[in-house]
Amino acid sequence: MKPSWSLLLSSIYCSAAASQLGHVFVYDPVSKAAPQQPPSVSAETARLILAQRLGLSRFHSIKQASEEVIAQINTYGGRRQQLFGAGKDKEQSLSHTLVWIDDVEEIDAIMKDVDRTQFTEFTISDAPASSDNTRLIQDMIVQAESIPTPYDPMGHTYSSGISAEAALKEYLGKSANTYNDYLTILHADKTDKLLTSDISTGLRGLLDASQSQGKVDWPITVVFMPPSSSHSKRSTHPYGTYDVPSAIEARREKTEAPLSPPSSEPSTTPKVPDLEDFPTIFTAAANDTPVLGILPTCFQSEDACKRRTNGCSGHGNCRRSRTATDKKLNDCWSCSCNATVVHTGHEEGMETKTKTTYWGGPACQKKDVSVPFFLFAGTGVVLAFLIAGGIGLLYSMGSEELPSVIGAGVSGPRAK
Repeated sequence: MKPSWSLLLSSIYCSAAASQLGHVFVYDPVSKAAPQQPPSVSAETARLILAQRLGLSRFHSIKQASEEVIAQINTYGGRRQQLFGAGKDKEQSLSHTLVWIDDVEEIDAIMKDVDRTQFTEFTISDAPASSDNTRLIQDMIVQAESIPTPYDPMGHTYSSGISAEAALKEYLGKSANTYNDYLTILHADKTDKLLTSDISTGLRGLLDASQSQGKVDWPITVVFMPPSSSHSKRSTHPYGTYDVPSAIEARREKTEAPLSPPSSEPSTTPKVPDLEDFPTIFTAAANDTPVLGILPTCFQSEDACKRRTNGCSGHGNCRRSRTATDKKLNDCWSCSCNATVVHTGHEEGMETKTKTTYWGGPACQKKDVSVPFFLFAGTGVVLAFLIAGGIGLLYSMGSEELPSVIGAGVSGPRAK
């Protein structure tokens, strides 16, 4: 009986240890050779890998990191993006999807129907609690919203985010949010009551949606965390320390990052690359309120046009202005603005006073004041011309000599 009890206790211990492991599955368009045995990394190293993959490495310092940690970041950190969309990156999607599910117990049941060969896997030893995971995700959202928007001249990144949201909503049944036009995040736990089959179907649908985009497919990161144990010791900072921009700084207008450090001396500290692309200034608004910032004149789809322009600010409709005839080009959707007619009162009889406002701009967010401007400018020019002509006429009349007839009628007294 003693060997049986010892075997049972060891099995229980191994099961408890395995339940505290977090599992991370990463998919990259450029596949890499996956190791035979998934390595186990610390929570802090996992945070550095996620920061590298999500383009947030500027907020996460890797000072005093060992060579093993740097090698793990390079292995699982994803494809490095080039600055300002140079080279082939302008034809690639810089979008990224993060699916984070807490309180997961049956990892193998979820991944049973998913092609694991498409993913590279590693585990997180001594997985943090759900509250720590939620705090890390919220901090990464703030970090993502404070960096410049990725350079997206072809609209690949934005359309990839829309496809990721649609796939997760359709297959998983839970809505995801896209931050800064490139980072799509879905966070769920036991309160969402997701079924194992639904999670498996959602991952397959998300992978199919990414690969269906052809050359513009985007990377995916899936994190499964075990249920939190009430008896386990909790660390104050299980993921380590990192920088979080303030809410005011996150809302501040994004500026272009410098190309070179202020010092001419080379840096000896290894730095993980991140997404530093030329910013497209855009401030989203709610409902049909006017949007602020610089907007493109062409959108790849009608949904993208409606979303980026907030339904043309309620002053028009998104219409197809160009149909793609070349495979290298995309359809062009833009806002067609409509005039706004407001009834201001009634005149004598049955006539009604109306005020018509015309709109312009890529999102129909600007009033068309060209007619009032030209009326005001034209009236000003005419008045200035009349005043200048009147002054010139008076000056010319005053400078003329008096006629001689007036002098002939006046003579001095005659001499006697």
